[in-house]
Amino acid sequence: MGKSKTIYSIYSCCFVFSVHPRYKHDVGYRLSRSGLAIAYGHQIEFQGPIVDNVDYVSGGSTVNITYRAVSSIELRNPKGFDVCCQGSQCLNDTIWIETTVASKNDLTITVTVPNECVGRPLYGIRYLWRESPCPFKQAAVYSGTDANLPTPPYLKLF
Repeated sequence: MGKSKTIYSIYSCCFVFSVHPRYKHDVGYRLSRSGLAIAYGHQIEFQGPIVDNVDYVSGGSTVNITYRAVSSIELRNPKGFDVCCQGSQCLNDTIWIETTVASKNDLTITVTVPNECVGRPLYGIRYLWRESPCPFKQAAVYSGTDANLPTPPYLKLF
């Protein structure tokens, strides 16, 4: 009996960081919507916001990210974004600096460049690139018309 408890706690500890989602309902919901849209031609949103354009002026203090594939976006919290201004050293995950969303306007969000990087060229920006970026259903960017459709993780190198 003691061994099964130990195995369970090891399993549950590791399960938190699994790439396989625990909530199958969410996966089924997204798959059913994509089937309705693609196979049956229904005019419904079936994926979260997808990055359309990343606008950054070298040395600037903000990055503008514009999304597509949805009619509006919802900003649930300002976190989940990282930037790096260390050039090729950015291959080291620990050099990336967390940053936040400063504002949202229609399908565009503005991310603040941290003081350490202002005046320096950015190497890249990424979203939800950490192993455990946020609590369940509390990522930063979701579809504004379907709260179950988040934007996927992405990495943009300049």
